[in-house]
Amino acid sequence: MKNNHYVLLIVAVFTLLSCSKTEENIPLQPPTADIVVDDLVRKSSLRNQEILFKIVNEIGMDVSSQATFFVNNTEIQSNTFSSETIGEFEVYGMYLENGVVVTTNTETFNVIIPKRKVVIEDYTGTWCGYCPIVTAAIEDVHDLTSDITIITIHKTGSGEPDLLHFPQVDELRDAFGVFGYPTAKINRTINWSNPYSAEEITSLAGVDTNIGIAINSEISTTNDLVIEVELVNEQSFMAGDKLVVYLLESGILQDQINYYNDDPTSPYYQLGNPIPDFEQNHGLRNSLTNLTGDAITITTALETYNRTFSFSVPENYNTANLTIVAMVVNSDNSALNSQFAEVGENKSYE
Repeated sequence: MKNNHYVLLIVAVFTLLSCSKTEENIPLQPPTADIVVDDLVRKSSLRNQEILFKIVNEIGMDVSSQATFFVNNTEIQSNTFSSETIGEFEVYGMYLENGVVVTTNTETFNVIIPKRKVVIEDYTGTWCGYCPIVTAAIEDVHDLTSDITIITIHKTGSGEPDLLHFPQVDELRDAFGVFGYPTAKINRTINWSNPYSAEEITSLAGVDTNIGIAINSEISTTNDLVIEVELVNEQSFMAGDKLVVYLLESGILQDQINYYNDDPTSPYYQLGNPIPDFEQNHGLRNSLTNLTGDAITITTALETYNRTFSFSVPENYNTANLTIVAMVVNSDNSALNSQFAEVGENKSYE
């Protein structure tokens, strides 16, 4: 089919040239060119979701409507596509520009069933000597699955200020019934208690779900951060569903009180009390929505919901260590699915 289309393009150019040139000047075939298109297709989509193919030429003009697209080397009739089945596909486009047959790069895209990323929230502080046990438990879970989103919510105690202290920590504690330290939550509302069984989380992580979450962000040289979040639901979003978007920072080194220093069964045995320069990760820095989320406009099945957020990143943040978390919660604030991405990363549905 690709060859048939190419022949048609040649015939069209041949006809045009024959009207203005003598027979001996007619070229045997039109000139060709290649173009690399950065955003030809979304990297992943859901079953039966409309997938848009887009070509912007080298002068910034959208020529998608003039192009012919090929999916798995089969010509399609427009610049949209959908699939009832999951799988990996390839697409490229061809168009005629000033008598030149231009062919794009071939891009791979996927049709998927989204997998649930479980939210783990750790209410902690550098002053809390029992809190490292949750850090260790989370690391154990992460060794078993990558389908988790980790958030640590720090509170300063009576001693030295916690460098990751979250100013609205008490509002979150009130909202989610956090009365002591350490406290860990699964999907915001389920208590994860000692002995912090990994199976409680792995049994939920990576299972099929109906909600896809994509995150794309850019940060300028002046620390102006723009975040785009896209949601899609194979069914539809319900009244009471909300979007939560947080900014996290990792790699903060600070002494950590350690009540397990004399416990030979602990991974923190004989590391000191306090543990010097303990690496604190996934610390909640800012909420770009309401703390418990902004209402999602009710949409029809497979209709995308988009939000854009702008934020001026404080100078004391290390932008290389920032990540973005987006989660969809229902009316009782339970997380239905989540996604995380580094700042500057374009992460599609997974």
